[in-house]
Amino acid sequence: MYFGDNKINTKIGIHSELQLRNYFLKETVAQTLARIGVNYYINPLVMVTGGYGFIDTRPSSENVVGFHTMEHRIWEQLILRYKTRAVFMEHRYRLEQRFIENLNTRVSKFDNRVRYRFQVIFPLYTLSPHLRQFFLASYNELFMNLGTQISGQIFDRNRLYFSMGFQVSPKLNFQLGYLNQLISVPGALRPDINHNLQIGVMFNMDDIMPSFFKQN
Repeated sequence: MYFGDNKINTKIGIHSELQLRNYFLKETVAQTLARIGVNYYINPLVMVTGGYGFIDTRPSSENVVGFHTMEHRIWEQLILRYKTRAVFMEHRYRLEQRFIENLNTRVSKFDNRVRYRFQVIFPLYTLSPHLRQFFLASYNELFMNLGTQISGQIFDRNRLYFSMGFQVSPKLNFQLGYLNQLISVPGALRPDINHNLQIGVMFNMDDIMPSFFKQN
């Protein structure tokens, strides 16, 4: 997965994102997610974004039960940040308008979804100068549907993530992480739990993250 935030000037920036999910696993459902948006920096600690996402989901083989769906997603978000020398914290509030078409049945659905994510990044240079390029990151994100058109339920899913990161430069890092996902399944007695290994590249040109890793 790739995430990028590129500033055009002091107030405006471009968010870009590409995620390839489950492409290296057999007998599963593969998903491609591409997202783009425009960031507006109210100040270095507060940012609002609006954008568009395209999500293509399909079974990886004929043996997998599932549908081929295509989603067009409009999204808006507010990010609030806080940092000290030892820790970086971020609150992210996101609202989504989801237009989903089942390409097998030709049935289209629309719904709204709200998401809240709390993220913490802990640079290891606070423990030892030999670890100055490494950091730990974790977040928890809750997804709630505002309607019941898509899944039939209000609770959608919850994601819990832990990773180890390597800061190549103040603007670029790589992360290797574990994602635990609890997903509501319509008609099931209990939610589905899946475990995911994630490899990520993050490129960030806004003000606060580069300053966070510029430590003497």
